[in-house]
Amino acid sequence: MLGFKRFKSLASLALSVSLAFAGLSAALPAGKSYAESAGATTTAAVASVNVQADIQAAIGYVNANGGVSSDWLAFSFARAGQAVPADYAAKLAAGVETEWAKASPDPTALARYALVANATGLDARSIGGHDLIAKLTSYPSFANVYADIFVLLALDSGNYELPAGTAWTRGDLTAAIVSGIDGSTVPDLYGMALSALGKYKDRPEVAAAADKAVAWLSANLADDNSEAIAQTIVGLAAYGIDPADAKFAKGGSNLVQRLLAFKNTDGGFKHQLSDAASDKAFATEQALRALAAYQLFSASHRSVYVNAASQWVATGVAIEGLNGPLAALSATQAVYAWDALVEMADRNKLKLGYTDDPQYGKFLSAIGDAKGDQSVYWLYAVKRGGAYATIDTSLEKFRLQAGDELYLYLSGADSGLVKSVTAKAAAGGATAVNVQYTYYDSSFKEVTGPAAGVQVSIGGQTAKTDANGTATFKGLSGGELAYTVTGYRDGAAPLVLKYAGTVAVGAGQAGGDSFADAADISSWASEAVGEAYAAGWLQGVSATELKFAPKQQLTRVQFAALILRLLGETPASGAKQTFADVAPGVWYFDAVMTAKSKGLIGGVTATSFKPNDAISRQDLAVVLARAFKLDGSGSKTAFSDQGQISGYALASVRAVYDKGLLKGTSGTAFDPKAKVTREMAAVIASNLLKQGLISK
Repeated sequence: MLGFKRFKSLASLALSVSLAFAGLSAALPAGKSYAESAGATTTAAVASVNVQADIQAAIGYVNANGGVSSDWLAFSFARAGQAVPADYAAKLAAGVETEWAKASPDPTALARYALVANATGLDARSIGGHDLIAKLTSYPSFANVYADIFVLLALDSGNYELPAGTAWTRGDLTAAIVSGIDGSTVPDLYGMALSALGKYKDRPEVAAAADKAVAWLSANLADDNSEAIAQTIVGLAAYGIDPADAKFAKGGSNLVQRLLAFKNTDGGFKHQLSDAASDKAFATEQALRALAAYQLFSASHRSVYVNAASQWVATGVAIEGLNGPLAALSATQAVYAWDALVEMADRNKLKLGYTDDPQYGKFLSAIGDAKGDQSVYWLYAVKRGGAYATIDTSLEKFRLQAGDELYLYLSGADSGLVKSVTAKAAAGGATAVNVQYTYYDSSFKEVTGPAAGVQVSIGGQTAKTDANGTATFKGLSGGELAYTVTGYRDGAAPLVLKYAGTVAVGAGQAGGDSFADAADISSWASEAVGEAYAAGWLQGVSATELKFAPKQQLTRVQFAALILRLLGETPASGAKQTFADVAPGVWYFDAVMTAKSKGLIGGVTATSFKPNDAISRQDLAVVLARAFKLDGSGSKTAFSDQGQISGYALASVRAVYDKGLLKGTSGTAFDPKAKVTREMAAVIASNLLKQGLISK
């Protein structure tokens, strides 16, 4: 907070993005998750291959045959967790000195030295007194795609920033690499290209090229030599694709097993299957690199070319201008907030204006044509897990986490961030939507108050909030409705950063009219349906009329969302995709992943959830027992159709039955395989309330 006050009080620092609003921890509606980018190259989880013994055998072979005798062997040793010889640093410095003395040093060689330096714990900016990164960024261009690949790998291995005046961008390098994937080349190039492109997979042109490379490798990669297979494993792992996936299998062996077929009894690897002797310089070195790459992928999805401190994560980035977005919220891969901004600006052809302050860090003055001045300045905010994270450092020092959403926006003296959006019934059957926001007053004190004069869009309508932060709407249908809040103003910075979410609009807000399909609701469920709808536990099914569809079966994903509402839990963003049929971006992704993380639900299989399948009475009983910690293991309750109840569900069925949450269907029968309807779900919610297990 002190840093923020100091920043705002100094006119010379008014353009900084380094410090934004701190202390905003109230839970907000979760946005789209960027923890896992969804693309054609993403594959479901597969069983991993344990390669530790093979790594140790290869290291033993190298040590028995002259030891580490090349830069790439030093690299592979280091990435496999093996110490390199004590004299290697001097050898590396000598190699750099020799290359540096040439009239035209080879950038591919310099990039290789930088990669090895980072892997072995040395500083690529100071090898024998030479700054390899500065030298690489001084080249006006590169002669071939191999140089583009190695230079990009070197830059990303330590997350090095391009200095001002560099003749090219990372986007230029990726474009050159993409152009080299033409569908008719050697697999080594494709593997190397994938190694360099992993950080840029969210660029459409990169994703398309990667799909092409993966398809080519899947169809054409043969077992002609071990090096091609090794490079492919390295590339796939660096890009984030499991090399053990079935699409790369041949003859019943996955790609890792195909590489291990080249292993000799001495621990080394041979060039071709027909060879008798192991080859240290190429086959064994590249196999060791591939095995280390696969091991890193299996453990942490980290690229073998990247230091642990420089491994990027999947995030979202948006840039908001005075009157609208300069770059809509999009997925990217980054380490720090500054990296994410640079990538998004490069992708959208937006030039950044900034200065480097030795004390405060980077100060942003312009993005594209949107410039700051003494009254309007650039700030940044990070939404993490549905809430705004505390910002207490500059962009280049703020380390992102998977699933974060980074927002760059223009701010004025009274600008702030949305804290809450609520809806309640108003006179005449209208709905009042209230927006509160957090900002800093003239004494630099954090204040929460009504967001007056902002625009709220919901249910196809848009209205402006009054002095109390309230916008009134008529004719909204009930249910969980999506909304957007914008604070654009003529001649001034937006009052609030654009914010989107969902809010429950219940029966009261819909005017109190009865359901259009009220006649279809069973008499034993009528009161519970009205109660569940008014509480926001269950919503309507139509955008044009108030319908409940009581006999409609409740799907597995609808129940996952319902159980979280009943527990008062907010779905958290930022989870990794677990189920192949529950992808990031669908409305229920966060709900399913949150319910799974809390141990409430599981998949039909390890990789399948079947979200649209109806949930059975016995499976619903299992989830209820887990959620409300009900134990039926000691119950003696018997059912006439008990033989039809699955063994895993019997104790849970007895528990919820004894608690009065879920009754039998007739007599002493439970009908475990019958599907749960929406009106049944309403009655269960009502019973939970009566038992004191939940509250409205």
